[in-house]
Amino acid sequence: MRTYFMTGFPGFLATKLIEQLARVPDQIACFHLLHLPSERNAAVKRRQDLLERTSLRSEQLVLHEGDITVEQLALSSEARMMLQQDVTHIFHLAALYDLATAYEPAFRINVIGTANVTQFAHTFRTLERYIYFSTAYVSGLRSGMVLEDELQASTFKNAYEETKYLAEVRFRKEIGTIPYTIIRPGIVVGHSETGETPKWDGVYFVLNAMRLLQSFAPLPYPGRANALVNLVPYDYVIEATAYLSHAPVGRNKTYHLTDPFPHGARAIFEMLHVAYYGRYPRGIVPFRLVSTALTPAVAKRLQMQRQTLDYFIHPVQYDTTHALRDLRDTGIICPDLAETMPRLVQYYQTHATH
Repeated sequence: MRTYFMTGFPGFLATKLIEQLARVPDQIACFHLLHLPSERNAAVKRRQDLLERTSLRSEQLVLHEGDITVEQLALSSEARMMLQQDVTHIFHLAALYDLATAYEPAFRINVIGTANVTQFAHTFRTLERYIYFSTAYVSGLRSGMVLEDELQASTFKNAYEETKYLAEVRFRKEIGTIPYTIIRPGIVVGHSETGETPKWDGVYFVLNAMRLLQSFAPLPYPGRANALVNLVPYDYVIEATAYLSHAPVGRNKTYHLTDPFPHGARAIFEMLHVAYYGRYPRGIVPFRLVSTALTPAVAKRLQMQRQTLDYFIHPVQYDTTHALRDLRDTGIICPDLAETMPRLVQYYQTHATH
């Protein structure tokens, strides 16, 4: 029987991962879910939602108030003893996912927080695997092909990337003999079949712009650059993680859970435009004008962080050799974005606040 300790609850990916793992309830003893005291109400509600949507029983979903930035995660001695005795799998998802964050809070949460979770993991007596959620963008400003085994970068687009890089460096130094799996997702978007997503950030700012500029359609292409952009549906990330974190082949491996055949920025804009307006873009506007027009006020109205633009112009590609090989014959594949995009747009059109 498996006993899970998970950080990052009640976050969206943590919740979806629990739903995925709960599909084999006879193999699960318990989920121990760490949440901040300030998120108690949200955690209680999300726990109730899970009880209604899965076959998990109440005693299989245990909430723990804590804080990864504090040594021993600010857990009571009683809670620590129970976790140290029972937990077989750690999923560390908690992080500051904010492209515009200042360095200090990002370092405290992403680097110190991960180090504290790892230090705590070394006290577990029955731990079988420690699964750490990193990001493909630990590659920083590197260009060209980045391999899954590589962790080399010296410059970064923002504090989020830099601190996630430093966190993974420290993780590798401090993990010791604990079996681990490192997951590096790309830019996560909605469900490949339903389009479901919890928020309209990241690439969705383009749809926000299209909604606001509807009377001016068709819109021009934003520049001529066509850097590969790595968008990946969350269901692929969740299903692949659930498998690789338990399969023997995933032990002590790092995986890029990214699109093995990514599309360029120009092609993605075209897909979004066609799905939203039903027609192709017309003309081209220089990218520098797009960048200049994105003042703080405009960015706020589009519900975007200006730093998001960097991911549409930086030329990098992520190798997925390990992921594709180890997922072979499982039926878990990353769907083509060209097939997924209409569903993402339809979900946006149905559910976004207008």
